[in-house]
Amino acid sequence: MIEILDGGYFSSIQDLGRVGWGQYGVPRSGAMDEFALRAANRLVGNSDESAGIEVGIGGIQFRALQNMIIAVCGWGFSVWVNENKMDLWQSFRLREGQTVRIDHVGGGMWAVVAIQGGIDVKRIMDSRSTSLLGGFGGWQGRLLKEKDCLPIGETLNKTVQEPVRILPQNAIPPYCDNLCLRAVVGPHLDLLGNEADRQFFQQTFTVSSSSNRTGYRLQGESLRVKFNGEMISFGMLPGAIQIPPSGEPIVMMADAPTSGGYPVIAVVIRADLPLLAQAEPFKSRIQFKPVSVRIAREAYVEMIKRLDYIQEIDQFIEPWNWAGAIQ
Repeated sequence: MIEILDGGYFSSIQDLGRVGWGQYGVPRSGAMDEFALRAANRLVGNSDESAGIEVGIGGIQFRALQNMIIAVCGWGFSVWVNENKMDLWQSFRLREGQTVRIDHVGGGMWAVVAIQGGIDVKRIMDSRSTSLLGGFGGWQGRLLKEKDCLPIGETLNKTVQEPVRILPQNAIPPYCDNLCLRAVVGPHLDLLGNEADRQFFQQTFTVSSSSNRTGYRLQGESLRVKFNGEMISFGMLPGAIQIPPSGEPIVMMADAPTSGGYPVIAVVIRADLPLLAQAEPFKSRIQFKPVSVRIAREAYVEMIKRLDYIQEIDQFIEPWNWAGAIQ
């Protein structure tokens, strides 16, 4: 188990989300940065679907109540174990009683903590993710807070020695403050008129501070759709870019509703959603580039293949050296 000492103000339990329940109006939820979750799980020997802790910019602090192996992945965070700084994108072992502190240091918005065995909370609709809108899943359907004690699942690896695993820098997504995100043209782009490319694909946006796990609101030149009627609600998915009456695009994110009635002008491809998730309000500059469905599929396959670059280095974490194996 681990004990939460300080949950920050936006930490929750997430996995890859609830797939297949959208027809019943249940949002997918899941990690904002899918790649970071998958990578952290593989670094500790978990399946990609295992539940971890998603940490927002408020950071988190917790204590290990048993010996364990963990990894922290993301962008814009620092990790400390009993005041010893550890690296992101690698595994390390904690000894019972040791304290982990994860701080947001600027750039990026989310980190993921994976623990070997996974966070062992109850599965609801095939997922352990927290649905903050529905108030279920995860740990009591809410954000984590002080004194929460989270159970850890059984581990398959019972060996005394455990290799240190790292994900090389060239396999980590190109997180940055100047993004060109690929997007598939949506069904309602023509509602922007003949100047759709100039209005949307040729301008630069920033993320508004009013953004959240449901959607990122983009600030830039207002987009005006040429549509005066009422649009029948239709299916929605993460990455869909809606244009509300205000003209400020909203990109649906992990907690996106399953249906919506605003025009959808494009859909950010799944492989680029982790980059958008890490975009910092007012700081990151975002542009969009139209691509085909074929390219979107190939990009996602390539993203998953980068996880195969994880390496086991020629160093073992011995029982008497639980943390700080690599400095």
